[in-house]
Amino acid sequence: MKRAIRLNYIFGLIALVALHNLAIAGDKISYQNWWVELSGRNNEAYTIADPKTSFGVFCSGEQCLFYLHQGLNCTPGSKYSVLMNSSLVSTALGMECTNIGGNTFQILTPFDAVLNATQSDDSIGFAVALQSGAFAVTRFSLEGAKPAISRLLTEVANSKRRDEKLTPQLLIPPVVTPKPAPNLAPKSPSKELSI
Repeated sequence: MKRAIRLNYIFGLIALVALHNLAIAGDKISYQNWWVELSGRNNEAYTIADPKTSFGVFCSGEQCLFYLHQGLNCTPGSKYSVLMNSSLVSTALGMECTNIGGNTFQILTPFDAVLNATQSDDSIGFAVALQSGAFAVTRFSLEGAKPAISRLLTEVANSKRRDEKLTPQLLIPPVVTPKPAPNLAPKSPSKELSI
């Protein structure tokens, strides 16, 4: 009886989590010029400057990163410098070229510097030094960035809490250590020590 109740409880929790994930999976929410796409473990907030250029933050599980997606030819694994400017922050950033799904993305670091720059309601610009000595300059709207990124990071935090609550109950089975069987073999004569 207790086992049946426990199994019903576990299946109920699994169903609840599945329903919650279905409710957020595939959601695409607009915040002015920004979009948030919630799809379970991989979530993203982004804005688009033109059909080939976007800027945003992508989270896989708990790990989040800011990226640029431009029509620049760069070698995956190569590191570059980029200048970032918004009404709140002007700074130099590191940028690493990465190939994801056949598309080239530039990962921006440090994360906190980019996050702080996105907290205004104006715009943000990036100037990437090219091999020719020129700069590729791209500007993006930040209208809607603050609530979009906040929603994304809240979803990541909530997902982490959901995973932590479910892990002990559902993912890690209780360890049952069998008791050793009694030794029924006849004892062999032992030598006694004499003093």
